[in-house]
Amino acid sequence: MPAGAKRKFQFDWKLTVLVLILLPVLLRLGFWQLDREAEKLHLQTIYAERQAQQSVSLEQLNTNADLQYRQVDVTGEYDNEHIFLLDNKISQGQVGYEVIEPFVTSSALVVFVNRGWIAQGRDRADLPEVAGINGKVQLSGSVYVPPGEQLILGDIQPDASWPKVIQSLNVPQLAGFSTSGENPSIFPYSIRLNETAPGVLVRNWTPVSTRAEKHRAYAVQWFAMAVALVLLYLYYSIRVPLINETAASDRDEIE
Repeated sequence: MPAGAKRKFQFDWKLTVLVLILLPVLLRLGFWQLDREAEKLHLQTIYAERQAQQSVSLEQLNTNADLQYRQVDVTGEYDNEHIFLLDNKISQGQVGYEVIEPFVTSSALVVFVNRGWIAQGRDRADLPEVAGINGKVQLSGSVYVPPGEQLILGDIQPDASWPKVIQSLNVPQLAGFSTSGENPSIFPYSIRLNETAPGVLVRNWTPVSTRAEKHRAYAVQWFAMAVALVLLYLYYSIRVPLINETAASDRDEIE
């Protein structure tokens, strides 16, 4: 570039349109990750607070309140005839299921209990045998409220065979297959058993999935890409005309 050459900004409408499309997307993704971080931090705070609270009877809960991670006690009997296997669950690199079983309380309230993880058989057609728990027992656990609206993924086979493999834990759907009688009372959320509860298996779930710090790292990446996009836009918008001007100047000197 000749000494004293002036830097000019040359407008390239194609490049500008591309940047105007990509930049808001990158910024939106970054702020979305920050929102996810705040949400996870909030859940971690709630979890810590409610783990420290004294457990209460399940029947005392107000189902219209925020019950996530609330510690509860419940007395009743397992319904060993209707066991669901929640598919695609992994523990220490091994594929398996989470065992979901109805539990009928002493007050005739039906609650679906997550007993934990069990390994898959030799193949998907070989379903694991789940040992039943007979008689009246007292369970302790925490309420699990799934995030967002629950989708019903896949149909439950209407045949008479049990256990049944399911793709999502949707309480109303499970109740329709496993409860009998007229209009039984159904607790709207599942209960994840504590480690000392009768019938508990491998407790493979995590209180809050994905560490909050990961979302911050993802946000930094999206914002860094946005900054890089702007810098590249400025670099090529300024540099291109300078190259053209230098070439034109060289041609004039030759002539």
